[in-house]
Amino acid sequence: MDSVTHTLVGVGMANAFFKRRIGAPAVTILALASNLPDIDAIAHLSGDPTSILLRRTFGHSIFTVPIWSLVLAIILKRFYPKIKLMTLFGLVLLGASIHLFFDLVNSFGVVLLWPFYDWRPELAVIFIIDLLLTGILAVPLLLYLIPSMRRQLELLSRIALVCSLAYVIFCGANRIMARQALATEIDYQRNIPEFVYVFPEPLGPHRWRGVMRYGDTYKVYLIYSLSGRIELKDEVETKKDNPYVIRVKDTDLGRRLVWFFKAPVWGIERGNPTEVNVYDLRFRSIVIGREAPFEYKFHVYEVGRVELIGK
Repeated sequence: MDSVTHTLVGVGMANAFFKRRIGAPAVTILALASNLPDIDAIAHLSGDPTSILLRRTFGHSIFTVPIWSLVLAIILKRFYPKIKLMTLFGLVLLGASIHLFFDLVNSFGVVLLWPFYDWRPELAVIFIIDLLLTGILAVPLLLYLIPSMRRQLELLSRIALVCSLAYVIFCGANRIMARQALATEIDYQRNIPEFVYVFPEPLGPHRWRGVMRYGDTYKVYLIYSLSGRIELKDEVETKKDNPYVIRVKDTDLGRRLVWFFKAPVWGIERGNPTEVNVYDLRFRSIVIGREAPFEYKFHVYEVGRVELIGK
């Protein structure tokens, strides 16, 4: 999720369960902790066009999160000396763990077992920025601006957290319905797709992007989960088995992109050298008509050299 939503989750947890016992510092501590795993975003400071491949890795691993949490707890101890270190550590670890959960529910994936295993699980039930979820979490703070509602902040925060969890479950149910609707487009007697997936679309859980690949052709659908209606929106060709593409895939970066991308679309442009490009249908929204980010371009030379030329 985005940083604003992560912060609102942490603030909501503090107001709902810890502010009365620990005091106002609980809000600051959980607000910081709820963003702690995004420490791996520091990789972007390198300017390396492949730094996106490090997102949700060393900051989001179940092996490294306790270490980062202890480091932050030790730092916070200098500012809050009256709070026990183990209490600080527990709060930070809680906030960071909840961050992992909310990152798992979208379709970017989290490398939970880094650096020992490159498995990148995802639940893919919420778009990476969900304004409705953000709004639910923000309601208690908005109502706090009304003097007569300030004493209800704890109760309102608990209600908001319960509603947020219910919303995530509702989105999950909608994804199941979208997947069932997409399955009706498959002719199991004649042609079974090699890849089938449902991605969340922005602006509500009632629309989903269904993607199926038959050989070198992706079929992209817009699915209305509540009604079961499905529309074929696009057919996209991928040159996944082209010799030039295979040469890119055989490079270290190429293998990392194959690992990172969920539904890669490979294209080639003949020339001297030949240009190979790739992007992921995971990030190409139908609803907002957004071009897919994270597109990589390579020059493939006849002598065998492969060179990254842009992103």
